[in-house]
Amino acid sequence: MSSTTQSKTLQKGLFGMALPIFGEFMLNMSVPVFDALFLSQVSDQAAASVGAVMPWFSMAIVFFSATGIAGASLASQYMGKLNYQRANLILAGLIILGVLAGLLCGLFFVSQASNIGQWMSLPPDMSLLAAEYLVLAGAGVGFMGLRMTLANICNSYGQSHWNTISAALMLVTNIIGNGVLVLGWFGATPMGVTGVALASLIAWLLSLSFSLLVVLLLIKVKLPLAEAIKKPALSLKPILKIAVPSALEPFSYQSFVMVMNLMIVQFGETSLTVRIYALNIYVYCTMMLVAIGIANTMLVTQLAGAGHFERCHQQMRQGMRWGLIAVAIVASIIFIFHQSLLGLFTSNPEVLALGVVVCLIHSLNEPLRAINIISGNVLRGCGDAVFVTGNAIAVTWLFSVPLAYFTGVYLGYGLYAVLLAGMVDEFLRSQINWRRWKSDKWKRKLAPD
Repeated sequence: MSSTTQSKTLQKGLFGMALPIFGEFMLNMSVPVFDALFLSQVSDQAAASVGAVMPWFSMAIVFFSATGIAGASLASQYMGKLNYQRANLILAGLIILGVLAGLLCGLFFVSQASNIGQWMSLPPDMSLLAAEYLVLAGAGVGFMGLRMTLANICNSYGQSHWNTISAALMLVTNIIGNGVLVLGWFGATPMGVTGVALASLIAWLLSLSFSLLVVLLLIKVKLPLAEAIKKPALSLKPILKIAVPSALEPFSYQSFVMVMNLMIVQFGETSLTVRIYALNIYVYCTMMLVAIGIANTMLVTQLAGAGHFERCHQQMRQGMRWGLIAVAIVASIIFIFHQSLLGLFTSNPEVLALGVVVCLIHSLNEPLRAINIISGNVLRGCGDAVFVTGNAIAVTWLFSVPLAYFTGVYLGYGLYAVLLAGMVDEFLRSQINWRRWKSDKWKRKLAPD
């Protein structure tokens, strides 16, 4: 029997995989959006303070995401070869890396929470608000990261619908927690920024517990943890070979976002506030792209593992086509209703006025991100992570950062110029990644038998 008939992932196809992953991401990424809404009830300053340091938080999530996708992609390649024993060894190594990374990230945020706002050049009162959030949410980021690791295990087995349920549980818990701890439901004492962080922490822990039960009791994945510890060259090294360069690419991007925020801080609190609110409403484009990207990667890597390269290219074209169609529709809808969406966060007329051009730039940028995310994910999944990372770092730091500073700060064109530099960055990286895929050079990077 062929690998294609054995694989639930391939049987489900792009939409069968992408829709539950999108549902998961929609619920999952709604948590920081609702956090921003509740923070805006505390004050615009609280929302901007936490939003300004979120790229640091995102960098921790980036490593979990990169490691999870690397492990799941490798496991998918071995599943394509019908080598499920080796696939499960890879997934066991993925769990070990998730636990270690969670401990290290938690230690970093607890020890540096009071300094991160200062590193971002925030005013003292904003820096204190950011530290108040990071010391709690940062300490528990490992819960969120390990949950993402378990979600990737579900994806590799074609059981992504469980992740949607887990994410729904997390979102509902987060909203109720924010209502109690921030708005004072049921007579509770409002705790402000601390309440928002604590609500997220509780939600992550509950969702993690559910996902763990699903993997062990319902999907019944056999994870040979002891063997993975004894054989790191087979369980950990292959993941890190993809994960480390894979993490460096989004790490570079998040660093670019932080540098952009540092520049935007110089233009005033209003510019930073509209930037943070715009990111929160366009996050739904991002999560849709990531969902299609992950689903497409799982499909392409299984086909590549089975040696069906023509079908790989057909699948890639299908994923890219639907990714561009979907993001064009969603980005257009967001721009049409951007004033109402920004109005959910603030009534400040200066913020709303700046939001028109800011949202237009974001809408034009999303199709470029679609090409970049979908092609970059598949290249990484096939083992070509070093090229994707080298492309990202070279373009971003040798061209895009100097362009943003020169046009936005030096020439004085401000917020819009910095955002346009980010758009140029996405365009260049997306074109380079797409050409790399079409060259077929990634075939040399596939996992050995």
